[in-house]
Amino acid sequence: MKDNYDRGIIKWQPFNSLFNANVIINDINKEKSKESCPILSEDQLENIEDVIKDAYILKQDVDIKYYYDGNVIERLGKINYLDMQNKNICLNNKIIYFKQILNITIL
Repeated sequence: MKDNYDRGIIKWQPFNSLFNANVIINDINKEKSKESCPILSEDQLENIEDVIKDAYILKQDVDIKYYYDGNVIERLGKINYLDMQNKNICLNNKIIYFKQILNITIL
């Protein structure tokens, strides 16, 4: 009698090539993992502005947590530029708007 021959992973390749299922599943998982933007009170927003001004004037390092595209991102660095008219800062060549900032601490 003929021995049974196992093709291993090769037998599953047609399923992966039909619909690019892995790419679609990864996109769905990314969308599910996104968070909604937290809402801050007026006091918290004023406190964030005060800390930003102090850190910029004193040229100190800051730890910023901000919301971007469904994710909360944390960055460390010095504020290179402060634009009070447009309500944004430049931190390590990344522009962050005040409305995105969730928390900021001076290091």
